[in-house]
Amino acid sequence: MVEPHVFRRYDIRGRAGDQISESLAWGVGRALGARIHAAGGRDAAVGRDVRHSSPVLSGRVAAGLRDAGLQVRDLGTVPTPVLYHAVHRLGLGGGVMVTASHNPAGDNGFKLCLGSEPFDGDGIQELRVVIEAGERDPSGLAPRTGGTITPLDYLPDYLDELSRRFEGLGALRVAVDCGNGVMGPVVVPLLRRLGVDVAPLYCEPDGDFPNHVPDPEVPAYMQDLGRLVVERGAQLGLGFDGDGDRLGLLDERGRKLSADWLLALFAREVLVHHPGGVVRYDAKCSDFLERDVRAHGGVPVMGETGHSLLKRDVARLDAVLGGELSGHIVFNRGYLPIDDALYAALVLLELVARRGVPVSTLFADFPELVSTAEIKLACAEQAKFAVVDALARQLSAEHDVATVDGVRVRLAQDTWFLVRASNTSPFLTVRLEAPTVEAFRGVGRLLLDALASHESVDRSPLAAALE
Repeated sequence: MVEPHVFRRYDIRGRAGDQISESLAWGVGRALGARIHAAGGRDAAVGRDVRHSSPVLSGRVAAGLRDAGLQVRDLGTVPTPVLYHAVHRLGLGGGVMVTASHNPAGDNGFKLCLGSEPFDGDGIQELRVVIEAGERDPSGLAPRTGGTITPLDYLPDYLDELSRRFEGLGALRVAVDCGNGVMGPVVVPLLRRLGVDVAPLYCEPDGDFPNHVPDPEVPAYMQDLGRLVVERGAQLGLGFDGDGDRLGLLDERGRKLSADWLLALFAREVLVHHPGGVVRYDAKCSDFLERDVRAHGGVPVMGETGHSLLKRDVARLDAVLGGELSGHIVFNRGYLPIDDALYAALVLLELVARRGVPVSTLFADFPELVSTAEIKLACAEQAKFAVVDALARQLSAEHDVATVDGVRVRLAQDTWFLVRASNTSPFLTVRLEAPTVEAFRGVGRLLLDALASHESVDRSPLAAALE
């Protein structure tokens, strides 16, 4: 049976086995394959991460695409950006990446492409309807003839392109934490090929994620990397998520730098060559990012959180750059408009090598703000969006409220909080920022009070962050 809530805003995600089953994987491949075929496509690619459930699920997805009459290229175990790269460079009709990104080890899911564009939103819900109809009447998803599945070792082509683009980085020492995800066998050899001295941490693929969940934007998960940076005298630390489309950064002191700071740094560089360019960022990013983009001649545009929504907006706006607090970064000049964490890391290393200064110096003129990373407040799946709607009504009478994505309440410059419903998990995602500890605690208390009447929300992580 199809569980509707696993069909989310920008991908399909849930528990492997029951929610994300082999039959669902085949149905996703067959239904998406029909859409690809209807759009004039005749081929597609499939890739997978290192989760224990991924080989079987990717095999069933490939079979579904084949049974839609497509020529399927099986890329094997690769980062998500490699799948995107193959779809773009080979001009394929679409693709499916089997991954649950940074979710717990027992989860899995699918990131989808129709042509080189993300397949999300209403399209994902339409797939659900087709799959449900096929369960009632299998003849509606009956296999077509003519499809094939062929292995394709595409990773060398991807690495060769990056190697040519970034050859001669110089003598850098970099610590790398891949969280036992898919990136270890990719990023470590490439950096060494480019002459970088790499100190690897948790770079052996292991679908159990025995050391920490591969999510580089959670400071607690980056503590071991921070210690390694200091112990090895590395110039910086790089953290990658489970499927390689999100990047985290630590400076030479092992200090975690938020991805919106990194996006601001990249924006400064890109806008030198593309003055007046649009920089698209998500609602979780700092007020400072908007001001800094304007100060450097760019046009900041706030949008919704979500990797597919980010890429869609970058294309629609012809933005020169896009990014999110979660670490998705899209360069739309000089490279493909995809969220490729390794490419972003190489751009950063090139900048560090060229400037010849400590990483902390690159951020020396950024303001000292008191802020949180993303705080997740457990909230029932069926209640989370209603809570956000209620907060918007509750707070808009007395405060400056933006509802681009969730509820963002701005009290003064650099003093704000955001509450939004996660599109991938049963949580409310919260972020707070202020220029002083006193103001930060005041913002937090205002939010705690606003949430007090919503019994479905676990406020304790927020309360702990204010202590």
